[in-house]
Formats: sequence, C-alpha cells, structure tokens
Amino acid sequence: MHNPYQSPSSLAPDLRPAPGKRPLSIWLLLLVLGALALLFAVNTAAIIWFVFSYGAGLPVSFLPDVGWRLALLAAGLGALFGILRRRQWARWLAVLGMTALTAALFFIPDTAHYANDAERLATATGGTIVAPALMGWWIYAFGFSSKAKRYFAD
Repeated sequence: MHNPYQSPSSLAPDLRPAPGKRPLSIWLLLLVLGALALLFAVNTAAIIWFVFSYGAGLPVSFLPDVGWRLALLAAGLGALFGILRRRQWARWLAVLGMTALTAALFFIPDTAHYANDAERLATATGGTIVAPALMGWWIYAFGFSSKAKRYFAD
C-alpha cells in the first residue's frame, strides 16, 4: 500500500561535497617532510651504527642526542601521515613548523666569502626579503587558502 504523505526519495544520496583535491602547496610540504624524515632516519641510524661499531654499548650521555633525533623523526612522520589523512592538528602543526623554519632564516649566519659588494647585497636581499616572502606565501597557501580549507574540511 502506498503512503501519500511519504516524502519522495531523492536521487542525491549525500549532500556533503566531495573532499578537495590535494593542492600543490600540500604536495610540496609532503615532499619536504618525506625527504627530511628520510634524512633524519638515515642520520640517526648512521650515528647509532657508528657508536655500536666500536663495540661499546650506547653511552648514557649519547641518549639525549639520539632522543631528540628520534623525536624529530616521529614529529615529521606524524605530521606527514596527519596531512595525508586530512587532520586539522596536522595542518596547524605544519603551519607552526613552517613558521619556525621561516624565523630560522634570520638566525643562519652568513659565512660565505663574496667577490664584491653586489654579491653580498644580492645574498642579503634574497635571505631577508625574497626567501621569507616565499615562505610566507607557502604558509598562506598551505594553511589559509580556500583550496587548503577545502582539503582539510571534515
């Protein structure tokens, strides 16, 4: 028996929009995080192998050095997998890390030797204006653009 008061069935099963595609800024950060995680893993393994190759166990004074390397490796891999799984905490962790890297650009000492003042000025301009501006643009594109918001939407 047909109920005349029943609402008609809809052809659209779900009104939620499909999740956004992964923007270029996220692909770039995933590439950088993957490379850094691989670098930290290889360096940590090489240091541990070097210490154990002398036959002595792992000295206690060596544990903090290995510990912070493993913590950075875990944070990088956690952020990498969090970004892949579209987690909001990974988005903000990555924005914080990218901001810290941008701030670190100002604390790197310039130890290069330049042939003239033009080279020195170009390097100073690139290190204090161009590189932070590009990092700021990347931070915006990763964390605050409409494509990024759509990608990280729940």
